[in-house]
Amino acid sequence: MSPQVGIDPALMTQLINGMRRVSATIPDVGLQVERALTALDIPLWGPTPLQAIGRQMSEQIPALQGRLDLILATPDSTFGKGGILWANESDWLSKSPAEGAASAKLLATKLRDQIESHALTADMVAEIERHKKDPYFAVAFAKEIPPRELKSLIARMYGSGLPRSARPDQRDVRTQDRLATMLSTILGTASRGVGQMRLADDYADQLVDDIEDPLNAFAVKKLLQDGEFDHNFLLTVVQKLYDKDVAHPPNLDLPRDPWTMPGPKDTTPGDLSPMGTALTALAHHPAVAQDFFTDAQRKPLDFLMRRHPWDGDANADLGWAIQVASTEFRDHDLPPGGSRGYRSALIASWAVRFWSNPKVQANLPNTRASLGTILAQYTGDVHRDTQSLTSKMPGVVTASDPDKNLYGAEPYGAKFEGNDVKKTMTWAFEDDGAFQTVAAAHGQYAAKMLDELARKIAAEIKADFTAWQNSHPDATRQQLDAARQDILEERMSRSGGAEFSRATRGLSMTTWVITDAANIANIGEAKANDARFAAFKEMTEKVVGLAPGPQGKFVGLLVDTAKGEIFGKIKSNHEDRAREGADTALGAAKHMFADLTAATMMRHGLFGDKSVPANTHPYKHKDYSPGSKGHFMDDEEIKPRAEMNADEREAYDEWLKLNETGRVFGRPDDSIAIGFRDAEKYYSGRGA
Repeated sequence: MSPQVGIDPALMTQLINGMRRVSATIPDVGLQVERALTALDIPLWGPTPLQAIGRQMSEQIPALQGRLDLILATPDSTFGKGGILWANESDWLSKSPAEGAASAKLLATKLRDQIESHALTADMVAEIERHKKDPYFAVAFAKEIPPRELKSLIARMYGSGLPRSARPDQRDVRTQDRLATMLSTILGTASRGVGQMRLADDYADQLVDDIEDPLNAFAVKKLLQDGEFDHNFLLTVVQKLYDKDVAHPPNLDLPRDPWTMPGPKDTTPGDLSPMGTALTALAHHPAVAQDFFTDAQRKPLDFLMRRHPWDGDANADLGWAIQVASTEFRDHDLPPGGSRGYRSALIASWAVRFWSNPKVQANLPNTRASLGTILAQYTGDVHRDTQSLTSKMPGVVTASDPDKNLYGAEPYGAKFEGNDVKKTMTWAFEDDGAFQTVAAAHGQYAAKMLDELARKIAAEIKADFTAWQNSHPDATRQQLDAARQDILEERMSRSGGAEFSRATRGLSMTTWVITDAANIANIGEAKANDARFAAFKEMTEKVVGLAPGPQGKFVGLLVDTAKGEIFGKIKSNHEDRAREGADTALGAAKHMFADLTAATMMRHGLFGDKSVPANTHPYKHKDYSPGSKGHFMDDEEIKPRAEMNADEREAYDEWLKLNETGRVFGRPDDSIAIGFRDAEKYYSGRGA
């Protein structure tokens, strides 16, 4: 028999409610029937069938309700066609509340005895692990060992109550760590209980009670780190922890006696402030993190980023939680009040504002990677706002089309203040990973934007040429080729072509800001950051190979792929070749945009017809045609520089500079130079 079971929760609820009504009514109906039969002198022996039916229905209601509650509480349940909720009951070791309670009572007793004697065994943990997805057991176990006792047991199993010399080393607590993971998992399962399978209403209060005691904070941190918790339960716990934290903020200047700290004797337990216990749980539950960070009354981002001191690497966990809260959900399908994508953008906008403050940067030194990921996810907003000289408050771009530079409806965007972005990038890019993430995102964004514009120009040329051809039905092939080329060159100087050139200029300016923030815009400084400088120049040779991505799909989803394509395949010979290609990072960046622009134009036929061949196409010249040493094309597209040999690269650079090529390429090429020059003029000073 398949372990998969399925119900329609709505129909099951209707059935249970109907059975409750009917089972209560049937006895009265049965009594009326009995009286009528007696009046007719028809004897009855024993209860009437109706009474039996009513009794049986009444007896079945708890079982049906229990099965409904069980499936609703199962973490792996999924909805199928027709609203059917499917779950796998193979892990439900307990088939009834009574069976779950019996198992919980037995294991709780054994666990108390072992922990009391500091003799926890792997077999004991394995027995509890068997029940990790058993809702009946989880709820019963949570009731069997209430929060105060549970916290005490967790602290004791890591050695509290023992002299420091007798407490275990970190390498000797694998069994304890397994049990802590299981207790967290079981509490998560119990928190999702519904109906009769619910935790006590004050369970969250009991859990955070006396959290100021390091032993309790250590235990709560363990209990929240791995479980898959009910949204409202975890949100309530975090809010209570936050309120306690604000009421009694930690003071890291006070001495910490290592003898009183919980956990293994040779390691620190980490941040044990009330909020320090909840950061990992928030990172694991993006929706909860969103609802918490956007609490209009508490305004936790301000306190946690600017005023809360963090012990150890806890600030990295805060950065992780902010990252998932601002990037996990991206949408534009719902109005602001009901959109998680709206909340994502709001959190990103405010977080970047706070990160621009040097005091916050000093308070959150291990959050650079998270900041880089957020900026990459909102790379279109970064591109727009780094070029804006007007001040703006953090907020959300709620327009019907948040990024008008791209086709298709993009998700809600974040409003950044240009100087804030430059300051945060300058700080974040001290981490190479953050720099590479943002640089790859911008490269992907540029590839996507230019590809869409080139497609638009190609469509304009096709429409104009079709109209000309229809009006000149007797034109010769030579006349047709000439007309098409004239239309192409004319279009590259106006309309879509002008838009294309403007895009290269704007994208170049953003590139300058990124390289300046990374401290590699100047060759002298770059030598002190040689690995980063080489990686950036390698990147400039690989952007051409990025897939533009489908319309209407925001660039953030493509960043990881772009980063892998660019930085995941660096080879030493490419690095050497990159060094030869330009003497500065900006020189390499200019090459990058020239390459990206030319490759995009070639892909959409904007250098003319190869079969003619057009004067602006490389095949016009034998030295660049198939079979020659200088053939820099592959499958009708320009190769990325990283894949060209020396002869091909020399031929390619020569072709780009030809006067004839400039008839279509000149204006975009000039715009690239202007973009870098303008950026250096207006944004000089490493994020100033």
